[in-house]
Amino acid sequence: MASSSLSNLMLAIHEKKTSSVDLYRPLRNYVTFTYSEREAQLIDDDLETLKQLRSDIERVSDPSPAARRDLLISYYKVLCLVETRFPISPDKDHVNAVSFVWYDAFKQKHKATQQNIHLEKAAVLFNLGASYSQIGLGHDRTTVDGRRQASHAFMAAAGAFAHLRDNESIKATIGPSTTVDVSVECVGMLERLMVAQAQECVFENTIAKGSTPGVSAKIARQVSVKS
Repeated sequence: MASSSLSNLMLAIHEKKTSSVDLYRPLRNYVTFTYSEREAQLIDDDLETLKQLRSDIERVSDPSPAARRDLLISYYKVLCLVETRFPISPDKDHVNAVSFVWYDAFKQKHKATQQNIHLEKAAVLFNLGASYSQIGLGHDRTTVDGRRQASHAFMAAAGAFAHLRDNESIKATIGPSTTVDVSVECVGMLERLMVAQAQECVFENTIAKGSTPGVSAKIARQVSVKS
């Protein structure tokens, strides 16, 4: 995590890291063997796009958190389509030549390796929440607009972690190896942290606007409840 230099500290989450994986060849082979070479040729461009997105995801050195966010969103949408068309599992009749490897964001010596698209989706959602948190941290909280934008980004981060918790966490942690960072408990904590930081930005704006003590106290209570 990283913190700002302001007196009221805000935290951003580091992304999970991954190892390279070839999605193009195993998925194309599956279509060829299950349907036909002609069918494989028809989806070749789509598979090339998937290959490029996965390659881009593997590089976490993008200079702009916003560009990183957009990339993660694009890749997650494609993964949702892949899930409906390609059964990825150890089953001999499935796409069983694909193993996803993701390292724990907080204990980077720990990793999960699974033939399970839900691990991939969970990791991408985690990194999406992390990128939104970095966007929030990057806004200038000395201005009203900066605090408002930071609040929106932290709420978006909370939304990504909540979606991960509700839709992928359990499915991603039932494999032979798992990491704690995508567990229901961990992402639930991260969601609450991001909501609290968004509320803190709202509270800072309330104070800056000179709101009445009663309004300030009410918002302060909301912030303390979420913290």
